[in-house]
Amino acid sequence: MDKNVDLNLYSTFIKVYELKNISKAAESLYVSQPSISHNIKELENQLGIKLFYRNSKGVEPTPEAKKLYYYVSNAFNTIRTGEQILTDFSDLKTGTIKIGVPTHIGTCFLTQYIENFNRMYPGIKFEIVNLSTSNMIYMLETRNLDLIVDSLPIDSNRFKLDVCNLVTLDNCFVASKKYFGYLQKNIKIEDLDKLPFIAPYKISSARKELDSYLKKQGVKIKSIIDCWTTEMMLDFVKRGMGVGYFIKVFAENYACNDEFISFDFDNSLPKVQVCIAYISEFQTYASKEFINYLKENVNNEETKN
Repeated sequence: MDKNVDLNLYSTFIKVYELKNISKAAESLYVSQPSISHNIKELENQLGIKLFYRNSKGVEPTPEAKKLYYYVSNAFNTIRTGEQILTDFSDLKTGTIKIGVPTHIGTCFLTQYIENFNRMYPGIKFEIVNLSTSNMIYMLETRNLDLIVDSLPIDSNRFKLDVCNLVTLDNCFVASKKYFGYLQKNIKIEDLDKLPFIAPYKISSARKELDSYLKKQGVKIKSIIDCWTTEMMLDFVKRGMGVGYFIKVFAENYACNDEFISFDFDNSLPKVQVCIAYISEFQTYASKEFINYLKENVNNEETKN
């Protein structure tokens, strides 16, 4: 095998892998289809493996190609990050910050800081991804995200992450007054096992902590719907299908009005520790500034409160 493979061949490989089509890859790279086919064949010869099978829709990557793509795309993303670090303007007139954050933490906490940062530096673009923690960690590892804002735990098996606590948020239960108005009258924690619940998904950290807390109280909730997103939980609660479990700030901003009631048993429910996670050596100038902005301003607001 030739160890000095032309990087252009890998660039072609990445594009064909992602588009699963020779002609689309050619259009994207502004080259001819025969040129794409030649590059793929040349790379296969140099590596001594087959990379793609043809099918009616285009091409399908082989198992070997899937393994190769993981490492090659990671390397190219690292190169792009390096180029961006070198070309970013120190006055923050341009740049892109790629953030992974769950929707409920984004809407009740992060958006205000992005808004303020954007007002100071309007040339900075933000790309926001809302996925599971494990998927966001993978994107962070492969340089497709600059940072993650999420609740603990956040950890990587491949890299040492810088993790910094930002804020502690309270949780509460929310119900529709129309269907559960009687809950306003001194509800006790042992009453929860009599209610239908719209709950966070079973494997989420919020659900695990809630179940652990209730178990200590001798209570087991009956969830009729398990949701990945806070927005869907709130919609089901509005429809009177059950009691939801939310970050209190989210509930105060979006749910606690004349239609809803909330209760938290003297604020004894599990709390949400929101943190920021990133890989320091792969930060662009813009993302570094935003990380520092979060650390300074969130901590200052917490001190005032």
